[in-house]
Order: sequence, then structure tokens, then C-alpha cells
Amino acid sequence: METRLKVYFSGNMWITPADSQVRSLPSLAMDFDTLFQDLENQLERELDAEIINRLDDEERERRAKLTLRERLRALHQANPASVLTALTKDGRALTLQIKNVGKDWAAIEVLEPSDIRGPLILALHALSSVGIPQEYVKESLGTPVGEVSDHDLRELSRSSRLAEKVNFAFVLRDVSRRRKRVMLYTALGKFQGTLDQVGADHLDVSSDGSRHLLPLRDLFFVRIE
Repeated sequence: METRLKVYFSGNMWITPADSQVRSLPSLAMDFDTLFQDLENQLERELDAEIINRLDDEERERRAKLTLRERLRALHQANPASVLTALTKDGRALTLQIKNVGKDWAAIEVLEPSDIRGPLILALHALSSVGIPQEYVKESLGTPVGEVSDHDLRELSRSSRLAEKVNFAFVLRDVSRRRKRVMLYTALGKFQGTLDQVGADHLDVSSDGSRHLLPLRDLFFVRIE
């Protein structure tokens, strides 16, 4: 038969039932097994609360550092077929789908308006706002701290995508190298022609026998013809 030792506490002294002082003490008997189990449970609750608080703090910090590119990329990964609305700095209202997201650009399929319907390369600085359906807001925030999503696991199983590492100018240099005719939509209007050179912050476009230097900051989107 299991024997459990019970002790009593009085002031700063632990005593056993064999002690004659027990008869005059109002202290309650304490079972060591129960005591230690209670302490263990309390410690677990405190540790769990500490971990939850730390994860909450880290999640708030992660969200505070999110960029527009990361929001769009997370949304595209979670819902590739999602339809978004956007306003651009030249006053256009777009209905679109994201096809790819680069470092500071996105490949999009414009559904509306009809005059620019089709595939475009969009500079992210051209966006004034992006409308996200309410049911996709959570996905656009990415994977919370302490969780791993299905698309995170898929990303781990393959090499990094090149598109996420190259910037808008790099993409335009590739278009220039291929000597493709393009339609450029800028803050000043449209330019149709061929990209002759793409620098760090500007490009050269030949159009109707003339050559124009256009700052990249004023270039909103590009259609390859």
C-alpha cells in the first residue's frame, strides 16, 4: 500500500503528525503530490501565457514591417484567381488579377477598363490604392508568427523564384534586349515605341523617329506588343 507523508506548516516550521504540537495547530494537511501538481499546472499556465504574449508582440511587429509587395504576394499565393480593384496615380480604376509579383512590380491581367484590357507590367509605385475582398484580407497579411501555411511548405520545397529578386528596371532591360515594341503609360500620357536603353532611374524610348528620356518614377505600366 502506498504511504503518503502529510506535513503541517506553522509559522516558519514544518512538523509531522508525530509532533505533539499538531493537536493545537489549525493548519491544513498538505499532500506533497497534490502540491507539486498544482505548482506544475500553475507554471505551465504562466509559461503558456508568456509564450502567447510574446507571439502576439512578434506578430504585431511582423505586420508593422509588411510592405505592399509582400501583401500582394501573399494574396496571390493564397488566392491566385482572386479579382482585385485598384486606383492608379493617373486616375484609372482597374479590375485585375495578379499573375506574378516582383521586387517593385507586378505582372497583372487587366479585366477592366476595356482600353487597356490584357497583360501589363505594373510598377507598384503607380498604385494609389488596392481594393481587397473582405474574405481575402487575412490571407494578404501572410502567415502569422508561429504558424506554417500550405503555401509556405510548397515554397520550402522549391528554389527561390527569380521574379521576387529582380526590380522593375531589370525587367525593362530584358524587354529592351528583345527589341519588343511597347506601349508605355506614364504620368504625362502614352508613348509607343522601342526601348533603346534602361538606366538606373530612367529609360530611352524611340517613338516616331524621336528619342525620349523618361524617368522610371513617372512610368506606371507597360504593355508589350
